Amino acid sequence: MIDWRKYRILKRRIAGRMRAFGVLFTCMLPMLFSVACNTEACLESKTSIFSAAFYAYGDSAAKVVIDSVSVYGVGQFKDSLLVDTSNISSFRATLRSDRDTTQYVIRYDQYNLNPRYKRDTLTFVYHTYIEFESAECGAMYNYVIDDFRYTTWQIVDAELMTSEVDNQDVENVRLYYYVVE
Repeated sequence: MIDWRKYRILKRRIAGRMRAFGVLFTCMLPMLFSVACNTEACLESKTSIFSAAFYAYGDSAAKVVIDSVSVYGVGQFKDSLLVDTSNISSFRATLRSDRDTTQYVIRYDQYNLNPRYKRDTLTFVYHTYIEFESAECGAMYNYVIDDFRYTTWQIVDAELMTSEVDNQDVENVRLYYYVVE
């Protein structure tokens, strides 16, 4: 036969332990999520971006601003427009991780230019590697530029300053233009 007295005592003990476990679980749950979702240590950008800047030909220290310029990617999803008819001295862009070649067009929107000379194309040929940053930041694509080509409708010369493209803020490409003074 069932001893109801022992049954009630056992039931109270189990209920007490369940309440204690519930309180402990409720207190530990926020700590578990704070450790699992820690992004405090990952303050750097996780995107590898190259930077191109405009300079006066013959004076590599003189940065220039080019007026009415648009920059867009070729063959990318919806042909990404990076700059739309702005006055700029540099621009930043990404390389495609699913291909080994990326092209960007610099369109000069000045009204007095012959249409033939309105566009220069920058072509980057590269290989991709994945670099593991940390547990908080994860992994990211980095690039090494193997070949850099450009058209010379308005660009006089170009220089690849560093072939490594990562998340550091460095100038990878210098584009030189004739400047009339």
